[in-house]
Amino acid sequence: MKPAFPSTPGSESRGDLLDQAIAWAVRLGSGGADDRAHEACNAWRAAHPAHEQAWQQVQTVEDAFRQVPPVSGALAHGALQAATRMRTQSRRRALGVMGLAATGGVLGLFVWREAPWVQRAEYATAIGERKRVMLADGTELNLNTGSEVQVVFSPRRRLIVLRRGELFVRTGADTGAMLGHRTFWVEAPHARFEALGTRFGVRQADNETRLSMTEGRVAIHAGDAPAVIAQAGDGYIIRANTTEPQRIVDRSFETDAWTDGALVAKQMRLDAFVAELARYRSTPLRCDADVASLRVSGVFQLGGPDPVGRALEALVRTLPVRLESSTGDTLTVSRR
Repeated sequence: MKPAFPSTPGSESRGDLLDQAIAWAVRLGSGGADDRAHEACNAWRAAHPAHEQAWQQVQTVEDAFRQVPPVSGALAHGALQAATRMRTQSRRRALGVMGLAATGGVLGLFVWREAPWVQRAEYATAIGERKRVMLADGTELNLNTGSEVQVVFSPRRRLIVLRRGELFVRTGADTGAMLGHRTFWVEAPHARFEALGTRFGVRQADNETRLSMTEGRVAIHAGDAPAVIAQAGDGYIIRANTTEPQRIVDRSFETDAWTDGALVAKQMRLDAFVAELARYRSTPLRCDADVASLRVSGVFQLGGPDPVGRALEALVRTLPVRLESSTGDTLTVSRR
């Protein structure tokens, strides 16, 4: 079987491209492919970036099946031909072909093509809302106020993409994975974090990403710089204009206390504390410069009605400050 080249590279659907890439993989892996076949495949891959992307997707899945004993080229071709007929055959017949395809090597590509291997889910929280989700691998995922993530699980990797806000994870053991323990990554705009069995938090702001470590180790990958290993108790910040993670030491605020429904401050600057409270309020909250250096200590609960209002009332009772309202529901903490 010779894979057909499209008349207009890049105009095909994703499904068509995957079918072509699978056909090339079967042909080259059959044991009968000569140099001309390899050159033709390389030409197809170079014809359009979408071709190369489909090829790499197929290679990723094929790698996952290489742990299974290989099968003959003739059987591979037979399974691929059967695959092309599956859409018009019965479910029972289709399952039979899938069972054959799963016996090893490149045949597993057909199973992946017809039954999605990548599992995706999205989770989000509104302003003032927090959410805790248990993922299929045993990971506990916590989302803080105003956050959004995408969870992508594949045979080889677990990935959480942080689009906005803040998350905290306790990585699961992943004991049920078909191919054994998978790597665990969190991806943010300014860095990627590889968990090495751990509990950690990642916060995304406009121009920076922050990592806070509670337990275990995390490898920080930022740009082309060598990976930095973060240990329990460490904090790092990665800014948009640099690829060098900067280690930070800040004992004035417990970065993971929000997962238990509290903000815990220890001699924290008032402006920093007000900025933290503002994340849980839908309208602006500000701190005047003349009281910014005052210090705040205490445990402030995030549960119940109006947690920001209760925290502000506590500040007014214990510090020489007052609250000023202005247009647009803006609230300012200023000197009393």
